[in-house]
Amino acid sequence: MTTSTESRFVGDPSRLRPQIDIRERVQPEYHQKEIDRVFRRGWLLLAATVDLKENNSFIVREVAPLKTSLIVARGADGDLRAFHNTCRHRANRLLAPDAKGSAPGFACGFHGWTYATDGRLTAVPDRGSFTALDEANLGLIPVHAEEWEGLVFVNFAARPEMTLAEWLGVLHGQYRGHFAGKVRVATYRIQPATNWNVAINAFGEGYHAGFLHKKTVPNYQGGKTNPNRHRPYLEVTPHHGRYTAQGNPDREQPAVEALSYRLGRQLYPSYANYRSEGLTLPLGLNPAHIEQWLQDVLEVFPHVVMLIGAHWHALLWFWPIDAGHTDIRVEFFAYPAKTVGDHMAHAHFRARLREVFREDISTMEAITRQLQSGALQYINLSQQELLVQQHYAAVATMVDGAPGKARP
Repeated sequence: MTTSTESRFVGDPSRLRPQIDIRERVQPEYHQKEIDRVFRRGWLLLAATVDLKENNSFIVREVAPLKTSLIVARGADGDLRAFHNTCRHRANRLLAPDAKGSAPGFACGFHGWTYATDGRLTAVPDRGSFTALDEANLGLIPVHAEEWEGLVFVNFAARPEMTLAEWLGVLHGQYRGHFAGKVRVATYRIQPATNWNVAINAFGEGYHAGFLHKKTVPNYQGGKTNPNRHRPYLEVTPHHGRYTAQGNPDREQPAVEALSYRLGRQLYPSYANYRSEGLTLPLGLNPAHIEQWLQDVLEVFPHVVMLIGAHWHALLWFWPIDAGHTDIRVEFFAYPAKTVGDHMAHAHFRARLREVFREDISTMEAITRQLQSGALQYINLSQQELLVQQHYAAVATMVDGAPGKARP
């Protein structure tokens, strides 16, 4: 007898709403509330530490919603810190956007003021000309920063309302070591004319997989027992949400994929071999223990989606620029390539996921444009779109102190 996939729902759904007042959410007035009450108060995933392994290493990341740039540096003492990318002399930007490297300090190109990687002001040219300068209190302006599983989180509040561990909740101890040892294999960036909520929603469900991705990955999911691509596991927490995607047990491997992975470790899809390789997953991955596990999708509220597979993971950032534009950054990570076969596997992985990503972003501008017309007030969400419901409930709780208005 053929069995069908059943979804297991975990967490408190009482805050969730099947109808969302979307007309309000795309207005500039509501957007400013999101910036002030979500992005200025919550913990924001800023970067991976893959470029910050050595003492005195640094990276620069732009934070569009708060109109600032941050330097993240691992000091000579090994501690990780974050600072506004701003010289305390005349507010010049110290380092260029997306700069990275290793150095004992940073010198401003305007007048040469210099700072150590721990933020201390260490040199002021022509110091004698300044009559009221207190170097001890003129270090770089700090931002709260913490590390978690090779990721850097920052908080812009003067006093964060909760620790990072409290913000992550049950997620905090459930991914131990899974992201370690991976290397960045691809980076993409695009700034479409879309609202950031619309953009992140594109990755909050698998309902679209059989339609939007029918040209690139038509048979990775689904199959006879799961034609609607239902998720076998969906979970919501006070801030975040995640689901498990099931692979298609009836899928036949295309010839180009078989060739690409013949001499390298298979990446996407990897459900056919992760058990045979003896891979032990951490507690947070594939919590339903399904055999045909494809990947997990984790929304790290408010603005990051993580796609997590057996031998790879991806970070997708959705930084709001304004109510109608979003800075989307994507980084893919996989095991280090050691052979020609590994490089072939990486190349196929990059090409396949790039095209899938392009399909995912293809609807964002059209949706935002239609919503801006004001013709539609509510969107209607299914149980399989639980993470989309969770996203809007979490935003509304921080903005309004309540999960949001249900349709009258």
